[in-house]
Amino acid sequence: MTPAGLPDTIDGLRRLLAGAELSVDEAIDRQQRAFAADTSHCTVSLLGGAPAADRSLPLAGVGLAHKDIYTLPGRVPECGAGRPWPDSPPVAATVIRRLQTAGSTPLAALAMAEHACGATGENPRYPLPINPIDPAAAVGGSSSGSAVAVARGLCYGSLGTDTAGSVRIPAATCGVLGLKPTRDLLPRDGVAPLAPSLDTVGIMARTATDALALLRAVNPAAGPIGSAPAPRSWRIATCWNHPDPAVQADTAILDALDGYAGECTARGQRREHRLGRLPEWTRLAQTLLYAEAATSHAAALRGKAAALSPLPRTLALAGAALPAAWHAQAMRLRAGHTDAFLADVLEDCDVLLTPALPRGLPDWTEVITTSPHFAPRRLLDLFCWLSFVNYLGLPAIVFPVAQGADGRPVSVQAIARPGAEDLLLALARQAEHSRFGASGYTGMRPAFPSGG
Repeated sequence: MTPAGLPDTIDGLRRLLAGAELSVDEAIDRQQRAFAADTSHCTVSLLGGAPAADRSLPLAGVGLAHKDIYTLPGRVPECGAGRPWPDSPPVAATVIRRLQTAGSTPLAALAMAEHACGATGENPRYPLPINPIDPAAAVGGSSSGSAVAVARGLCYGSLGTDTAGSVRIPAATCGVLGLKPTRDLLPRDGVAPLAPSLDTVGIMARTATDALALLRAVNPAAGPIGSAPAPRSWRIATCWNHPDPAVQADTAILDALDGYAGECTARGQRREHRLGRLPEWTRLAQTLLYAEAATSHAAALRGKAAALSPLPRTLALAGAALPAAWHAQAMRLRAGHTDAFLADVLEDCDVLLTPALPRGLPDWTEVITTSPHFAPRRLLDLFCWLSFVNYLGLPAIVFPVAQGADGRPVSVQAIARPGAEDLLLALARQAEHSRFGASGYTGMRPAFPSGG
């Protein structure tokens, strides 16, 4: 059960509502009160949204909360900067309005790294978010509040944004599911930009079925998403070893991931792959990120807007120093690199599996740069396997497949062809049941400390 005393999943909640054991109004009231009482520092603003009037809507009674980068009903996002985004449109973002049309109620705006800059949830303006798995464990970013709120059961799902892993990193650190859809599958109006050619609306949820319900709502033009059956036998490519020797995975992590891959291909096929061009794709992704961050924050760099805090300022300054030709070249090469990846890696495979956190979930003290125990390689671990996917524009999903000896989650990343979100969610749904039983990922949470 969630902190509101409600079922862990949307399906469970909807069954309760259908049986008239609970009203939509009461369901939303319980979720609002749970957010108001929470002490995990995942929230920056409570919204007090009204429940859907039509209880037959697919998301009626479902409370959601979103990264504070979206224009929400009656609220301009602050993007972790403590002040309103000056270019916010007059109406809520399209993806938010679509969720409301499906019956959901927005409950809160959630904490994030300032201007979506940073692989951790660290923000000088706010307390560190508390990881529900272990208070000492880091929370990834930049969609940190989204991961914490979903993992704590405060909401049934959350929209974040993923520019270099900002949905998938916190999903991995908090043991939930994080989906980065195909580039431009979901509209980004009403979403404050960081690097528009990389920015992607992403979904976090505690189960694949819940994530699918949200994806259907925000992408209604796609038809019956999730109607295609999962393959009887998976064709899997795996790449466990990063070309950079500085970010090699721990043996225990590799063993857990390898065991999961073996389970996937017990009746299928598996091919090992070496992503020799991964460092190049990461470098090109960084070029786009830095250059476009400089454009997004040009007014602040010129002193014509509020000053940035050190991390986003450093990122934007680095981009301002890059030759324009570098950005143009990265964009020109992009389609060719994507085509080469699809032909080389996914030509005869359904998905590519990689680690998410190659050395497991780090402590806060290892990834905060001002800490005496700061370990640069541990910070690099958070995004070294993730940012290249944004450059290629492919869909990817992160979800837990095991628990380490320390009780912290071991998550895998699966990457597929453009438009194959169905396939990725089917893979995650199978892992929920095969690895954690009928309760899926939600069954992991009682084994973890509450984290406050």
